[in-house]
This record gives sequence, C-alpha cells and structure tokens, in this order.
Amino acid sequence: MNPLPGAESATLELPPPDATAIACSKRLAEIIVEQIELCGGVIGFDEYMRMALYQPGFGYYSGDSIKFGASGDFVTAPEISPLYGACLARQAEVLIEQGCAARILEIGAGSGSLCGQIMESLPALRHYQILDLSAALKQRQQRYLRARLSAERFSRIEWLTSLPEAFDGIVIANELLDAMPVHILQKQDDWRELGVGYDGGRFAWQTFEPAREALQAIRAIEARLGELPPDYRCELNLNLRPWFKALAQSCRHAVAIIIDYGFEQNEYYHPARAHGTLGCYYRHRVHSDPLVYPGLQDITAYVDFDASADAAEAGGFAITGLVAQHRFLIANGLLDEAQRLSACADVRAQIAVAQQVKTLSLPQEMGQQFKVLAMQKNVAFDMPAMRRSHARG
Repeated sequence: MNPLPGAESATLELPPPDATAIACSKRLAEIIVEQIELCGGVIGFDEYMRMALYQPGFGYYSGDSIKFGASGDFVTAPEISPLYGACLARQAEVLIEQGCAARILEIGAGSGSLCGQIMESLPALRHYQILDLSAALKQRQQRYLRARLSAERFSRIEWLTSLPEAFDGIVIANELLDAMPVHILQKQDDWRELGVGYDGGRFAWQTFEPAREALQAIRAIEARLGELPPDYRCELNLNLRPWFKALAQSCRHAVAIIIDYGFEQNEYYHPARAHGTLGCYYRHRVHSDPLVYPGLQDITAYVDFDASADAAEAGGFAITGLVAQHRFLIANGLLDEAQRLSACADVRAQIAVAQQVKTLSLPQEMGQQFKVLAMQKNVAFDMPAMRRSHARG
C-alpha cells in the first residue's frame, strides 16, 4: 500500500511529511481501508472524515502534531490577536452583570489561547471548564496555560471528558462546528452521495445511494430555496441536531456563543456555489483534496447557520441572534481594546495592533466570513452585540 494513498496522483504542491508522520498516516490509511472493505468497498465521506480527524491515536485531532499557530497548519482568531479574547471577555462580563453564572465552558479549546485571554481579561470569572476529547491537545493546553497564568488563576480551570450536568454559565465554541464530519451530495439524474473507496493504490471517490436522512434534508432545502442545478455538489452536517440536543440537555441556565465561518442557508446552497465548501489545511496551505495525507491535514466545511439555529431550537435553546463577527467584536469594544493596547506601545506594535483589527473585522478578512450565533436556555439576558437590522433566514 502506498503510505499516503492518493498523494502520488495529487497535483498539489504540499511540503512532504517527515518519516514519523508518514508512518502514522500509513497506519491510519490501513485502518480506513479495513473499514472500506468491511462496508463492501465504499464508506460515506462523513465516515472517512470522522476517521481522518478523530480516529484514536492517528486522526488529525487525536495525534500529537502541532495544529495551531505559525508552526502548525492554520491560525484561529485567538492566535491572531489577544483582542479577540478581550472582546469575548467583555461579552461575558455583560452577561455576568445581568446575573449569569460566572462560569465558562469552552468546547474545543484549541491551543488554549482563548482561555488564557479571557482569564486575564475577566478577573471576576471564578470557574473555566474545557471540554476537549484530544489527550494531546489537553496536555498542550495545560502546559501553555500553566506557563501563562498565575497559579491561582490556573487553579480555576477544569478539564472535562464529557458535557457537564446542569451547567449554569456561558458556553463558547470557537471554530468547532466546521470540523464536524459531513455528508457530500452531488446532483446527477437524482441526488447521489459521494463516498470513499480504495483502488489498491489510492483512495478514490465513489457514488452511492444517499442515506435517507441526507436525501430528505437536501430535498427539504430545495423545497425552500428552489431546485439546484445538475452536477451541483454540497455538504450536509447531520451531526447538528444530536450535538445541540446534547448541549441543551447539559445546560440548565446558560448562554451559548457559537463562532465559526459559514453562511446562512440561502447563501450556503446558492446555485453559483456549485462545488461546495469543503477545504483542507496543511502547513498553512489551503487546498481541496481531503483524500491525501489522511490524519496529517485538517478537513473542514463551512457552517450552515440556519441549520445550526434550527437544530439549537429543536434541542431546547431560544435563539438570541446571528451577526457577522465584525459587528459582534466592535459592539464588544474591539476598537477600545485596540486603543488601550496601542496607548503605550511603540510604532511597530501599534502597526501590529492595527493589522490585527483589520484581520478580525474587515469583510474581506474574517469580519464577514465568520459569524456569531448566540442562544439561551431558561434565561433571557440582553445581548446588544447580537442585534442586527433584519431577521435570520
């Protein structure tokens, strides 16, 4: 078996992995091939993506490689600027002042940067919980936060292995939904589902009859938005409803803030978006082939925020609002925080802060592409940052 199935046929200019990474990817590829054979020659792309990202010991998020920052594969907003965490801390402070429990649960904490920023910006926060199923990421987070925070503040952080029961406080999920496994559908004479097979040398795309739930979902979307054109390809995240249901069941009196890149449904399934939104990240190279370097690259799909809001409501949340990231950050003091950081800084640092503001807020950067979805359960706190001039949909 080729150690990196598909890699020899890819027209990608990607840096070669080292020997250790190749060995890990080869073992994961063997596990995926075994699953393909067990399933009669093809598995759904959702299953391939799940194994490529989360297979214990070998998946991208289960492995020991560095994912975040300049030495990883991609950079998230907390790595770009401490302004991001300061703005989220200000939003949390507004909620706490209205009576929300001074407790945060972060689901998928990445490098730990966001936790560190919020803990430093919000002294009133008494308890910060992190739910991250990756043992390697948990260890990195602990090392990073122990070095960054005082011993007293570090002692306020608790790592969980499952959702808590009867949670009161604020839930934050930053760039989490985009990493959920998705089904891929393509319209031929009728809708077909794209899966992954193995031809003896590489992974290859195959089509098969869609899962019933996926077929019902895409037909419901067409009924609302209009028929999509032939050869149209798109993703469906069928994990949203069970995930939001489980989160709602774990919350008693809570606000949840979901931040990710994505679209509302009329944009997500626009006829012109004919090739879907799937993307891969490897050492800061963005490409569209998820079948190469299994376990060594991130695989993501943009978030359907209407489907997310519908799933949250079905699970038991009340939707507070959906706004673009730039609106949320500016309403939570982005420019004030930037001015504070720049006040005593030299010219080089001031330029860096100005660039950070641009990256986080400009429409052509992260400002419009990223959105904030807020919801509440058994509380009704005022969140001015979540207001916009027109309704969701």
